[in-house]
Amino acid sequence: MPKRADLSDTFCPVGRSAELLGDRAVLLILRDLFFGRRRFEAIAANTGLGPQLVSARLKRLAEEGVVERHAYQERPSRHEYRLTAKGKDLFDVLYAMRNWAERWAYEQGETGDGPAMRYIHRACGADVGTSTVCPGCGAPLRYGDLKGEPSPALSAEQAARAR
Repeated sequence: MPKRADLSDTFCPVGRSAELLGDRAVLLILRDLFFGRRRFEAIAANTGLGPQLVSARLKRLAEEGVVERHAYQERPSRHEYRLTAKGKDLFDVLYAMRNWAERWAYEQGETGDGPAMRYIHRACGADVGTSTVCPGCGAPLRYGDLKGEPSPALSAEQAARAR
């Protein structure tokens, strides 16, 4: 298998971001962190990724300043992972990926009657669809502004993973 090119020193901003975000495991871990899953076991269970992979990617995200590690138990030593300001700024990237997938990645009716994930604006209660500005109140949508409601199909998938 050919070695992947290192893009960490390129002046191309897409190349630089792809160096970190071009990894499926990183994207799935970030998704879980955005949904409030902070503990290693919950992230590993929900993503379906192996523990070594989750550990390596969380370590990389911490080294890059995207997450911070916080102890929540001394014996045995256990940590949770919290998004930093740098990590929270990735919300728009993952939200754009979600919006693209809602439009293009599913067959008609595959997710039931509507999107795989429905988002509600916390401030006004409006269903935002795939908007980046709330259709109810006109506010730009940022990290922490939305409450996600998974479709029945996505809820069943998540429940199966949790078992």
